[in-house]
Amino acid sequence: MTDCFAESGFYWRPLGGNNIDQISGHCYQYTDIISKKSGLAATTIIVDLGKFDNHQALGIKNSTAAVPDIRNLLKTPFLNPRALFLTHSHPDHLNGIVHYLKAGFLMPPLYGGKYTKMILDDLYATFKVPEYMRPDFICIKDGDRIKIGSLEIEAIAASHTCFDSFGFIIKSKKAVVYHTGDMKIDSSTYFRKPTNLKKIKTYADKITHVVADFCGITEDGFAVREADTFKKMAKIIRKSRKDKIFIPVYPTHPEMYLIAFLAALKTKKNVIFYGSDNFYGYLELIKNYGISFEKMAKNRIKVFEGKPQKITEAGKSFVVIGDYNDIGTFFGDSPKNSIGIITAKTFFNPLKGQFNSRNIKFVTVQDIPELQGYGHGFIGDYEYLNNLLKKPIFVPTHCPCYIVEGCRQLMQYLGFNMIETTPQNNQLYKFEYEKCSLITGEPATWLVVNYSGSSATFNEVWQKPTSGEGFLKRTFSARRCRNKFNMMLLMRQKRG
Repeated sequence: MTDCFAESGFYWRPLGGNNIDQISGHCYQYTDIISKKSGLAATTIIVDLGKFDNHQALGIKNSTAAVPDIRNLLKTPFLNPRALFLTHSHPDHLNGIVHYLKAGFLMPPLYGGKYTKMILDDLYATFKVPEYMRPDFICIKDGDRIKIGSLEIEAIAASHTCFDSFGFIIKSKKAVVYHTGDMKIDSSTYFRKPTNLKKIKTYADKITHVVADFCGITEDGFAVREADTFKKMAKIIRKSRKDKIFIPVYPTHPEMYLIAFLAALKTKKNVIFYGSDNFYGYLELIKNYGISFEKMAKNRIKVFEGKPQKITEAGKSFVVIGDYNDIGTFFGDSPKNSIGIITAKTFFNPLKGQFNSRNIKFVTVQDIPELQGYGHGFIGDYEYLNNLLKKPIFVPTHCPCYIVEGCRQLMQYLGFNMIETTPQNNQLYKFEYEKCSLITGEPATWLVVNYSGSSATFNEVWQKPTSGEGFLKRTFSARRCRNKFNMMLLMRQKRG
């Protein structure tokens, strides 16, 4: 492995997140090789270590998860990571850490936000990771600068769907990289910092490469503003003239808990938090983070949590917020006085069936796109970023490889300087000012996690296209993706 690093330079390798047809299990290696009198010296950091969502499709029975393969890095003294930087708390960026610890691997010090640490501590408790096995965690905030060997890393606040989301400016003598993390431009975030565009602007003539979150690049314009989601939700509640409003939310997305609550507060409806144990777990984390729904209510509305069949004080007019699999007859859900507001495309399909069986009308994000909580930038977000900077090289991540291939012609028309080859997991690139060179590309592997008692074991599985079959069925095919980008290009050309 060290043969690839035989000369000085700044190297980047996606180990997860640049999959053939999936978008999860994110993990990215940055290695800076410098020459000293004693020979070559290496500084390696990792950004994120998530789990692969569709691990069942990899064909190992009784699997719990799958994680990117970083074993060689952990076992090679020359390349051993000195730090692991965490962009945010979502499982596809974070949860791999626990499985590596349970498999007996030592992790370098972790750098991340307060909320990320809270989620990780909760995972430690769930998987019974003893304290002596837990790596050091250094809490960071927007603007913090960390010196790791020959690298300097600066944390940059990022607008996403959870608290304490970051991108990172990673500075070497050969290149300056903006690793965006999951990010959008939206500055209307609630109870958390938006993307720090002011700070990014100060690096406008220094950033040479943008390792970018292209998850939402299939959509034109800017990502929906959270303020617009809030306004639309409140308007639907008001115009419906219904007493009982059902709003399901993603458990891992605190921003939707908050937006739904603020919409209820705006329309003066009491709130009932009702859902699964997973939902309540995240609700407790939000409160422990410092969010008080009772203080926000200011006695204008009442707030209840759990056991709704015993709640009589909520009155006749309320909003139910949760991820519930059963909306429950104890809410008195009559089609005459109830409506559902679906805030995700596929996650709540079983709930739609319940609404249909009860003849309760509902609106979805297909009807009203503003209802979706978007944490990823659209094309407009990255056009803005590209114009803000001095035309850096864009290196796409967080999307299937066919999306990168499909958008190339459009991005070229829009003035983007895109990387010439589409990065795939385990390919090694060398970053230099105004250059981005493919050095080598070895087949990528995933480590499927199985548990026997309290210990985890890894089964190595080659990455294969079929691993994303479920993802393709839930979204859209390569052909439909290509057609959509072609349509966007035609529209832009017509506008001149």
